[in-house]
Amino acid sequence: MRSGQIDLNALLLFYETVNARSINKAAALLAMPKSTISRRLRLLEKQFNSTLLRRGPRSLSLTETGQALYERCQRIVEEIESASLETAAFQDEMSGVLRVSMPSFFVGWIAEAIAEFAEAYPAIRLDIQAHNRHVDVAEEPFDIAIHFGKPVETYHPSRILAELPRNFYATPTYLARHGTPARPSELSNHQLIVHQYQLRDEIFPWYSDGPQEDTLKLLPRAVVNNALLVRKLVLRDLGLGLMPDIMCVDDVAAGRLIRVPLDWKCPSLVASATYLARRYTPAKTRSFLDHIAGFLRQRTLS
Repeated sequence: MRSGQIDLNALLLFYETVNARSINKAAALLAMPKSTISRRLRLLEKQFNSTLLRRGPRSLSLTETGQALYERCQRIVEEIESASLETAAFQDEMSGVLRVSMPSFFVGWIAEAIAEFAEAYPAIRLDIQAHNRHVDVAEEPFDIAIHFGKPVETYHPSRILAELPRNFYATPTYLARHGTPARPSELSNHQLIVHQYQLRDEIFPWYSDGPQEDTLKLLPRAVVNNALLVRKLVLRDLGLGLMPDIMCVDDVAAGRLIRVPLDWKCPSLVASATYLARRYTPAKTRSFLDHIAGFLRQRTLS
């Protein structure tokens, strides 16, 4: 008989029946008909071409072959239980590798949070990869992928980490030269530095359904695909840039940038994370997402 022909469920049924000492007790414990248990045990004996059980009027006993098979089944059960315990422990363990993908510009915003997490959980080895492309956790070896803007449709769980307020910013020098706009219609008199995703998501005031003067589409001075480059160009006095407040906190405090008090409520920048199946999410993944979300929430409110 080839090993592939062995019915593992039948072996476990044999093991539980022997432990119960009778088919009647096994049927009660397993909530199975006695006839089903008897039939499957006879099939198992046929597979092994040997009598496995002596069926007495009150109890069962093992033949020599049955005793050898029972001991093998006992080892199988122990291995299954051990694997189950190890898997459960691994899910709850705050150790091992945690692989995270995120946009390049985001690293600077949450570097402090990442350092805090690393200090709190020294047994976790972080593998952080920063780049400017979409990552599918089902296709690449990442536990977490952080994205910005409209969440990409996915079958995997997605969690919103934060909704980050954003405003137009410019340098004092630029505003001194060109004035400070107060209404969306006044943006037509200014140079704009925009991110290509801002155009894709149509977040600017001229995409709204307001008055004609507010819906005028403007030609930006520069369109880039990197948030850090938006900031760099704005700091060189080249124009107004729509940036998350969290990105400009230090520049405002240092007097390098000024928030433009435009009479317009900009949609927040959504930061979200995708990861593998929610039901079996390891504790270290949940803890990392909780920590980053809490950090962003605190920075947004401060």
